[in-house]
Amino acid sequence: MKPTTVHPHKHLLFLAAVIAVLIPANAAAQLVSISHSRSAAGLALARYVSSTKEGNGFVQSGLVAVMIEASLPGLYKQSTLVAVRQTGESGHSEYQMLQMAGDVTAAQEVIAPYLVAQQEVDQLPLSSVAVLPANYKFTYMGVVGAGLTTAYKFRIMPKKKRSGLIDGELWIDAATGVAVLQAGHLVKPPSDGIRRMDLVRDTKLLEGNPAVRVTHISMDTQLVGRGELTITEIPMNAIGGIEPSQFPGSISQ
Repeated sequence: MKPTTVHPHKHLLFLAAVIAVLIPANAAAQLVSISHSRSAAGLALARYVSSTKEGNGFVQSGLVAVMIEASLPGLYKQSTLVAVRQTGESGHSEYQMLQMAGDVTAAQEVIAPYLVAQQEVDQLPLSSVAVLPANYKFTYMGVVGAGLTTAYKFRIMPKKKRSGLIDGELWIDAATGVAVLQAGHLVKPPSDGIRRMDLVRDTKLLEGNPAVRVTHISMDTQLVGRGELTITEIPMNAIGGIEPSQFPGSISQ
C-alpha cells in the first residue's frame, strides 16, 4: 500500500484549526498584547534609568517650594511648614523657612525627624540610594492607569538593607519613562525613635515633565505613636515661578 504523503503546510493548517477551536478568539491578541506590554515596559524602564542617572529633577531644578503638613492623630496635634529648598554650594539641600504654624510637638516629633532623615540621605552618594538596577531588583507586574495616562508597574526590592532604600513598587509613565508613583516602606528606619516608615510618592507631570510631587508618609514612633506627613513640592521653574503666597495651602501671616 502506497503511503499517504501529507504536505507540511497541511499540518500547519490542521494545527491552526485545532487551536482556533480550543483557544478563544481573543487569546492570541491577549498574548500579543502581553508580549507588547513587556517590550514597551522594558523601553519605559530604560528611559527611566537613563533619566534617573542624570539626576533628580526635584533637587537639580533650582528653587523648589515645599509645604510640609504634619499631624499626630493620637494627640490631635498638627503643624505646617512652608519653605523654599535649593541646592547649596556643598551640593546638599538647604531650606529657607517662610512660614510656620501649628503645634510645637508635631513640629518637633514629626517634621524635625523627617528633615534630619532627608539630610542624612542627601549626604549619601546618589548612586547608593537611587532606584536603579544597581541597588534594586525590578520585577514587571503589569499595566496600570495613572491619572489620564498609562504606567508600567514594577516591584522593587533592595539588594541590600541600606539607609534610604525602599521595599515596594514603582510606576513608570509609559510615554516619558518618568516615575509617577513610588510606594513602600524604608528597609532601614532613619532613627532609633522610628520603628517603621511607610510612604507613597505621587508625581504629576506637566507636558511630560515632573511639576508637582506629593509624598504621604506614615511613621510609627516610640514616643508619640503614629505620625503622619504630607510633603508637597513644586519646582518654581516648572510653572514659570510662583510667589510664597500662591503656594497651595499657604499659611496667612
